Amino acid sequence: MIWAKQLIEDNYALERVIGCGDSGIVVAARHARLGLRVALKFLRPDQPRTPEVVQRFVREGQITARIQNAHVTRVLDIGRLPDAEPFLVLEHLEGCDLAALLASRGPLSSADAVAYMKQACAGVASAHAHGVIHRDLKPSNLFLTLAPNGAPLVKILDFGMAQQSSNVDEPPLNPLDLSSAPVVAPEQLRTGRRADPKSDIWALGATLFTLLTGHPPFERSYVTETYLAILSGRIPDLTALRPDIERPLAAIVERCLAADPEQRFVSAAELGTALALFGKQGPPPFPRRAASTRANHERPAQSPVPPKSGASSRCSPQYAGL
Repeated sequence: MIWAKQLIEDNYALERVIGCGDSGIVVAARHARLGLRVALKFLRPDQPRTPEVVQRFVREGQITARIQNAHVTRVLDIGRLPDAEPFLVLEHLEGCDLAALLASRGPLSSADAVAYMKQACAGVASAHAHGVIHRDLKPSNLFLTLAPNGAPLVKILDFGMAQQSSNVDEPPLNPLDLSSAPVVAPEQLRTGRRADPKSDIWALGATLFTLLTGHPPFERSYVTETYLAILSGRIPDLTALRPDIERPLAAIVERCLAADPEQRFVSAAELGTALALFGKQGPPPFPRRAASTRANHERPAQSPVPPKSGASSRCSPQYAGL
């Protein structure tokens, strides 16, 4: 591709496609002069290049760059292709997302799930402090990597659906825009209201439920059935599915998933504090096995997570030769 050749000559040596989402495609790269490994995120070739789509893509980079937190993926720069189309320069991560970990290992222990979710809460709390609502929190958007000291580190990915709470002109999220219906809070389905921090609290609870059971709390065979289950407000009994789960932990999940936003935790920080009562033995070891990598990240050559060649399963084969 012409633009790829231009990037190789001027800035980045492209290596391979490492991830593909609903609107973006991510390529591992190396800065041609500095030798720094990065990940470049582009709009997918099959996405329309309308002003709204391009603006949202740029805003994703701008929003994420402002959230300086260890649990949020860093955006290093916003570049432009020769035709002026934007791309994001992201930090290069090695590991796997939590959806891949679930696919490989099955439901996690309460200690592991809680340890990972406490870190996610810290990242979400920082985003909320900057007036940013993620709106698409789920296991595939939580990436497990290693901190410099070798400890497991969870980072939040993909702020493509994010909303700035100060932007009153931004329309509410259409649930049909989401790739996974189970992350939509009931109040958004019921009234179409704008997302707020309580919407992310609901999604964090749904994510914790998923990590503990292997499936989202309201998932059904069809999207409409899933929406109806969410709107019913009938929260599945976590302890019936996992009798080994402590009742207080199940109560935390249920509070997150309350149909009435006012009954949920006040903030992600408060949720993180509640979870701190569990898993006091420290962070879990980095998993020895996991499935596919996701989004803007790949595995190291010598990682406890075995490498997998080629693009993510969410990518069309046409991207493999980028």
